[in-house]
Amino acid sequence: MSRFVVTTELNGRTSTVEVTASGASEQSGRSIELLPTSVPGIWHWQDGQALVPVHIESDGMQSVTISVRGYAYTARVMHERHADLLEILRASPAQQRRVTRLAAPMPGLLKHIHTTDGASVRKGDTLFILEAMKMENAIKSPVDGTIRNLTPNHGAAVEKGALLCTIEP
Repeated sequence: MSRFVVTTELNGRTSTVEVTASGASEQSGRSIELLPTSVPGIWHWQDGQALVPVHIESDGMQSVTISVRGYAYTARVMHERHADLLEILRASPAQQRRVTRLAAPMPGLLKHIHTTDGASVRKGDTLFILEAMKMENAIKSPVDGTIRNLTPNHGAAVEKGALLCTIEP
């Protein structure tokens, strides 16, 4: 039977669950099962005696948005063989030395810089606040590491794709 690995980030922690093709899962000794409905994209999760509607929307690749009880979670779904291969690649010496380039996700004004060149950061730390279309967007570190090549200045206008910094392992 095909198994899939579903990975999401909740409260700064990565959570992984294995799910069968039928929608069954077990985590921490507790069995969880998603039951299909006649409506595409809507499943039911049985919580005790109650059936809780769960809306699942896919991007068609490997990202899904799961909405349950008014909260939306983004998750990555991949076949367990692909997840195993990805773990092997992450453990490779080349990956351990890989430098991560952090670029501006959209054009905007750099309102705050919460880091300095040479600072140690953890995955999920807020590094920059970018104002775009009157909204402030937190740009967080995708990995643990040390900040290098901090290029923009506070108040600078940046274009989409502009290098903000690099992060070395």
